[in-house]
Amino acid sequence: MSVSKKLISNTIYLFLDWFVLTSMGFLYWFIAGKTLLPEESGIIATSTNLAMVLSGISLLGLNLSVMKLLPEYLSKKQNKKIAFLSRFSLKIIFLSNLIITLILVLSSEFLASLLKVPVQVVWLSASILPALSFSTHFGSIIYGFQEMKKFFTSNFSGQLTKVVISALLIFLGFGHFGLLIGFLIGFSLVALIRFRLSYPYFSRSAKEAINKRKIMFDYAFPAFASFLAWTLFLNGQYVLLTVLKNPEITGIFTIAMVLTSIIATFPSILNQALFPIISYLSTNKDSKKRQSYLIQLVFRYGLFLALPIAAFLVIFSKPIILIFSMPEYLGASKLFPILVTGSLICGLGSIFLSSLYAIGKTKINRNIVILTTLAFLLLAIPLASVLAGFGMALAYTLSVTLLAILSFLYTRKYLKVELPLKSMIKCVTAVFISISFLYITTGFTTGLLAGIPLAIIAGLIYLEALILLKFYVKEDVRILEFFASKSPFLRRQILTLARFLSKCT
Repeated sequence: MSVSKKLISNTIYLFLDWFVLTSMGFLYWFIAGKTLLPEESGIIATSTNLAMVLSGISLLGLNLSVMKLLPEYLSKKQNKKIAFLSRFSLKIIFLSNLIITLILVLSSEFLASLLKVPVQVVWLSASILPALSFSTHFGSIIYGFQEMKKFFTSNFSGQLTKVVISALLIFLGFGHFGLLIGFLIGFSLVALIRFRLSYPYFSRSAKEAINKRKIMFDYAFPAFASFLAWTLFLNGQYVLLTVLKNPEITGIFTIAMVLTSIIATFPSILNQALFPIISYLSTNKDSKKRQSYLIQLVFRYGLFLALPIAAFLVIFSKPIILIFSMPEYLGASKLFPILVTGSLICGLGSIFLSSLYAIGKTKINRNIVILTTLAFLLLAIPLASVLAGFGMALAYTLSVTLLAILSFLYTRKYLKVELPLKSMIKCVTAVFISISFLYITTGFTTGLLAGIPLAIIAGLIYLEALILLKFYVKEDVRILEFFASKSPFLRRQILTLARFLSKCT
């Protein structure tokens, strides 16, 4: 399969994976928003994000190292190194999980007092930690082999289980404990399924050793520092906001972040599909032009998909919040404009950031993430103390802007990547036209139900405006033709669209 087709194939399954994670995540928080008070939702957010932060620590950067190195070993046909690396990383991660879990349990009463949650919640966080760590590690092996279909199916099973069990336990009267238990069981199932799927890859003979010191110091430790800082940045804001303010404000902020994070997800899907390919190509010094082309292509599609979603979320923020949760969460709508901006910048900036690691510039990747996190902490503490949730949202947006700028500048230094400025201007112009229509027409309607048909029309206006602006290129036609060849449904319609666009390029 060619590189372009592999990128598309990866994207399809990672999109399905995102769809499952997002829809099940929405259902999970829908259950919380409709059955629990903001304080209880804040407790769930604090517990699960504490486990995610500690899971990032326990992995020690080895999961990202596996995701980077496996495609390289595959490119060089070094299968024995694959088995050795997988076993070595599994042993280290097992020991780190054991140590951190013991520390968490022994200090549970202190943490419960600090985080203002029941001690049982801390115990559940300690149980969730290894489930998250091993599901991530075994998933990184599957990801490194670019077996994205297996990656998707394992997530689907676990996430569905998480939501079903959470709903059942809420119905039986377990309250917020039911949602935490559902979270634990769901990710435990993902870990078990991925272990079974990845076992054939690391059960082979591993006589060919690898340089452990090089793995740890050149890949794992930079990734560990980067991953730790990134996890602290993305998930620690909930814990920090609880400490600075209270769980109620954290609950409102969480709803706003969950709903606006969909914007960053679209570029992130494409980014995840691209990462192993960039790593695979990094073994060939003559592939820099191809790497640059693919990064620019992914950035272009990420912007194309994310901009109209961002506009929709800003205009319909209040109806969306009411569908997703109770009226007590309406204060989250004030955070939407700033968080929508931050999520868009974060999603697009992460394309350049991860590309730096994929080409072997692991320490630069680490330094950018650490600098971003330090900037966030310096901004978040004073801003959140004064402006509460809005201050936290502002600190987040300013920090990811710094990340995006630095990541782009360093990627351009090594791969000579350029921003597709013409495509960016055309996308912004088309979005402005469609937003103008949507803003004017929604002034005569109320509620999301009446606005959805208008939003669909606005989306068609966006696509039509891009045709008039000559946004589409021959690569878009080839991608549609590939989608048609793989699609069990709508194949004829997709081919018709491809033929139509071919006349407009």
